[in-house]
Amino acid sequence: MTEGLFIVIYGVNNLGKTTQAALLVEALDKSGLKAEYLKYPIYDLTPTGPRINEILRGGSGQSMAEEEFQRIYAKNRMDFQPQLCKKIAEGVNIVAEDYIGTGLAWGLSKGANLDNLLEMNRGLVSADVEVLLDGERFLRAREKNHRHETDDRLTDECRQRHLELADKFGWAVVNANQEAEEVHQDILAIIEKKVKELNKGL
Repeated sequence: MTEGLFIVIYGVNNLGKTTQAALLVEALDKSGLKAEYLKYPIYDLTPTGPRINEILRGGSGQSMAEEEFQRIYAKNRMDFQPQLCKKIAEGVNIVAEDYIGTGLAWGLSKGANLDNLLEMNRGLVSADVEVLLDGERFLRAREKNHRHETDDRLTDECRQRHLELADKFGWAVVNANQEAEEVHQDILAIIEKKVKELNKGL
């Protein structure tokens, strides 16, 4: 059985990541490939998921240091990893919205050290394809009680950190301000190129 691909879509909030992930899952399904959508963090995974949700959306806000907060995110990813690896091994293509790079970008934006962030995420499986959606945010979709969506200065900073990380780690960058179908076609072209590269290596 051929393993599934692990595809990650990055970008700040309100850029259409969820829409693009859904379109990609649909396209993979139509082509006869098993595909599932995954959104990090896994909010229903205890104890980390509910804790992250409370810090992001609760009234008390974030009182802990940023690196401590990012450790909770990393633990959330690690705790879910057995299920992720099982799906991939079964031939399911996973389309994830956010992953390690998200933690790096937000962590850096809020003063965390990159080496420390990389260390706390060590041992997590690497994505096969990483795509960064970049552009001006669609503010009509902004969630009013979400800290990362209401602080425009922080979000602008995080956008720059995403671009720096894309350059550092070789993520493909797609213009998120095109029509949704154009963005989708750009992402499909990136996936197809990666599949061809993988097939050459067999």
